Amino acid sequence: MNRSVLSEVFRATLRVPPGTLTVATSFTHPARGRVDCPAHGLLAALTRNSGLAPRSRALPAACLHEHLPDAATTVFAVTYERPEGGHHGLALAADAKDSAALAFAGRQIDSFRAVLRTRRLLYVMAPTTNADGRAPAGSVPAQTAAAPSWESCGCPATRACPATRNANSALHRFTDRGDEVVVVGSQAAGPPPWEARTSGAAPVAVRSRQEAESVAIGDPDRLAFVVTPGSVVSEVAAILKVLRRRYPRLRGQHPSEWCYTMEDLHTAVAAALSQSDTLLVAGRRSAPAVRTAVSQAAEAKLRVHDVTTPTSLRPQDIDAATITLVDATPDGRGRREIGRIMNGLGPASHIRREVRSYPEPLLVPRSAPAR
Repeated sequence: MNRSVLSEVFRATLRVPPGTLTVATSFTHPARGRVDCPAHGLLAALTRNSGLAPRSRALPAACLHEHLPDAATTVFAVTYERPEGGHHGLALAADAKDSAALAFAGRQIDSFRAVLRTRRLLYVMAPTTNADGRAPAGSVPAQTAAAPSWESCGCPATRACPATRNANSALHRFTDRGDEVVVVGSQAAGPPPWEARTSGAAPVAVRSRQEAESVAIGDPDRLAFVVTPGSVVSEVAAILKVLRRRYPRLRGQHPSEWCYTMEDLHTAVAAALSQSDTLLVAGRRSAPAVRTAVSQAAEAKLRVHDVTTPTSLRPQDIDAATITLVDATPDGRGRREIGRIMNGLGPASHIRREVRSYPEPLLVPRSAPAR
């Protein structure tokens, strides 16, 4: 791709008022023909942020010239060939006597020229299966601007995930029969995250294998566990392995009641980040998908950029061969808009990474018929 990149300065006959920049939505290159500019919105936003007034439009055909001494306008442009044919690029036009606008336009085109490349984008989607095995269509759950919309298990509030109800029911069942209960899971911070009105002793949180090694139990023969909604199942399994070694008579919540939302999310994020150079985050950090990705990126020492709006991207944010994008914007609009911009900054591959765990339907026991 790099061999096809051309960075050029043209003269033009169109008029650009001082203090403004014309941002090309498309233009006709003297040799390459039509050039589309999918990333023109990003250039317009950067222009506006600089204090100049952007005017987005398609440049008139045949208005660009390599030599036109008396031209009133200078156009900075960069173009590249697309693997499937045709050309994409960027172009900014400024009044030939407006030194501030000329300097800004030249810097922007040079900056984006430096990061044009073939690029792979990995889109991480939230798991689409609930704990009860239903698989509604959708991608990363939307979070409204008004308030968070997530259950404690990580599922969107719009889904009927029974994980919290199941955990609460198991907790009542165990405490009512006199068991000591441990609440197992990485997110079991102090008291359980659901209401637990029981007559027995308060449950004990066990958040890690280290805590499982040290937790003190009064009666090893009456120990039971409940899984905290929102826990990563692989981490729960590691904790339970320690507890079962120490307390062989441990009993607990049936695994068919565990929610795999965060397990699937962690698996998908880990797979994407292991191949990536940068993480882009679109949406609130309170979303489970975003929290998971940011935490894992920090452990992997990857760069993380919050994309407050798609047009807030900077050249240094996308200077990478493989980028993971986690989108928690309403209806996935952030993902779509960022994807369109990326299509104008080099040949882009858009790949969705998704993991989904659900009960095997052929092996789920059927209820006995009523008599």
